[in-house]
Amino acid sequence: MKGFLINLNFIFALLLISAPVIYGQPGGKWVNLFGKVTNETLNSPISAKITLESLPDGADNRIFYSNEETGDFKFKVKENSKYKVKVESEGYITIDREIEAIFGMDSLMIKLMPTGSGTVLRLNINFGQNSAEILEESFSELDRLVAMLIEYPKMEIQLEGHTDFRGSQSANLRLSEERVIAVKKYLTDHDIESPRLQTKAFGGTLPVRRENTEEAKLMNRRVEARILKTD
Repeated sequence: MKGFLINLNFIFALLLISAPVIYGQPGGKWVNLFGKVTNETLNSPISAKITLESLPDGADNRIFYSNEETGDFKFKVKENSKYKVKVESEGYITIDREIEAIFGMDSLMIKLMPTGSGTVLRLNINFGQNSAEILEESFSELDRLVAMLIEYPKMEIQLEGHTDFRGSQSANLRLSEERVIAVKKYLTDHDIESPRLQTKAFGGTLPVRRENTEEAKLMNRRVEARILKTD
């Protein structure tokens, strides 16, 4: 990825799998495993490649992808069997984990950590319609971003604003600019120094989806944080 830098000493190399054991149904049957891949710091969804390999012989070897919008995934595992799970996503530390299907539960929550500069974090921030007013429901997401910046005081980010591509290009550009400025103000109001925060507005020039649906429009209206510097 252009601008992507791996820093092996970057403290974000820490990673967690919050549910190390998979559980299914009794009787050695095939059961569905539901899971989710998220960003460890912001809890935002991640699109990831998931490789599943049965142990010890690797006879069952499959590849799945978590949903880009939700981070959700689903695949079948056989009860009382062991598997190796590898989770990969560009800009995040790859993890490998052995799991065993045992009766009781049916979910696996995977949390990945960014590798360093160049990583883009999708923020779950909502605004009033056609305005730069940040809705109260988004404060918790912004507070997590504040916590990350406080924990890593040398980190610098670029806040990038996007709108849907429909409508006036100039109005979209202006709205995306006003929104990233509003996010920056929230951060500076919570003691994050302004020089650590750059802003860039794209309007509707970089949509993630082009369908004429409300869901697609919502996905296009977003603010992202690009990590520029980590140390």
